[in-house]
Amino acid sequence: MADTVKEPVMREEIRMKKRISIKETINNMISNLTEEDLMVIQVVVAVFIGLVTLVLLLRLLRSSSKRQAVLLLGLCESGKTQLFSQLCHDTDVISVTSIKESSAQYTVGKKSLTVYDIPGHERIRYTLFDKVKKLARGIIFVVDSSSIQKDVRDVAEFLYTALCDGVVQSGVRRVLVVCNKQDLTLARAAPLIQKTLEKEMNLLRETRASQLQSVGEGGNNNNYLGRQGQDFEFSHLRPIKVEFVEAVAKGNDKLGPITNWLNQLA
Repeated sequence: MADTVKEPVMREEIRMKKRISIKETINNMISNLTEEDLMVIQVVVAVFIGLVTLVLLLRLLRSSSKRQAVLLLGLCESGKTQLFSQLCHDTDVISVTSIKESSAQYTVGKKSLTVYDIPGHERIRYTLFDKVKKLARGIIFVVDSSSIQKDVRDVAEFLYTALCDGVVQSGVRRVLVVCNKQDLTLARAAPLIQKTLEKEMNLLRETRASQLQSVGEGGNNNNYLGRQGQDFEFSHLRPIKVEFVEAVAKGNDKLGPITNWLNQLA
């Protein structure tokens, strides 16, 4: 019985001696190091830290370099395809219904962006948006300025959904809302369209928040747009910068603000 009790005690004593021995060995090694040895160790550690930092930076650069696309979003008949054709092919086209995205290169000097024209039909737009959103560096959202009062609910819902997307929030930093068809009599000015959309998206945000609360998920909405307790404003979406410009895609008129935006993005 006594031997049984002694065995665990002896094992613990052996462990303690090993720990002390290792500690003493390390202390002896450090005390025996010369100033030159310490400098060498410091250089090696500094080089190692530098290499790790470089690897992390390269990964970040590769990740950002994969996002070289601009997504053209908007409802049907907003003028997306005309704008796409003018920007990438410098020509007018007759808008046709499509069931797949179109893509082409927009070149700025030695740099280029891939522009994706996403069909606006509600049955396919979200599916095609999900397909290419991970490539997006920026988003151009095209609005028909002459029918915004009639289509404001659909426009706001599409734009709100895109801005709420986690992939967009993690990688897209600039969004351009193009108030197209400014040549038409009933066209609304960009500042008025911005205020109209902000008001509608504020209502939409309240509706979605209520729906989440009804299923017990109100506190887990990580993609809440804007600032809690304040009316929705596009300026509250930073680091995403949302800008509004006026344009006439047909005939390549008033596209300067759009091309300037693309040049800065590239």
